[in-house]
Amino acid sequence: MENQLGTPRLTQSSAEKLSFAGAVAIGFKKFLNFRGVASRREYWFFVLFTVLVSVVIGTLDAILFPATTEATDALALALAQQPETLNMELVNAAIAESINATPLSNLAGIIYGIPLLTATVRRMRDAGFGAWWLLLSWVPFFTLILTLLPTKPKTSPSI
Repeated sequence: MENQLGTPRLTQSSAEKLSFAGAVAIGFKKFLNFRGVASRREYWFFVLFTVLVSVVIGTLDAILFPATTEATDALALALAQQPETLNMELVNAAIAESINATPLSNLAGIIYGIPLLTATVRRMRDAGFGAWWLLLSWVPFFTLILTLLPTKPKTSPSI
């Protein structure tokens, strides 16, 4: 059984028989395949795998590379003392330290980031949506950036 793109589609019974390990294997096997579809079971097992790996690797990063907590603690303390002011230098320092101090998480994100993206595109296609709908997931990110932009200082009208 093939879909419109000519790729084989899992039947309902074969999708139900897909194991956790099988779904993870398919996710990595099709890591550059944006065509075709992904069943719910295949997609959500792969998402579960990435979440579990992220928790384990994040814990290892926190244990092996504790430097990231220093900048984050300084940022949290500054926000607790003066919540109305956001010191961008502290934010930038916290981001830079967390990127440098989480090499395992960064590596894991590179390893399963593309396969997760392709699995999401295939799942959306299976659900009847186009891949362009993924762009909507960026709306909150851009909204956050817009809210963090500095405002123009108010000038008093000259009389």
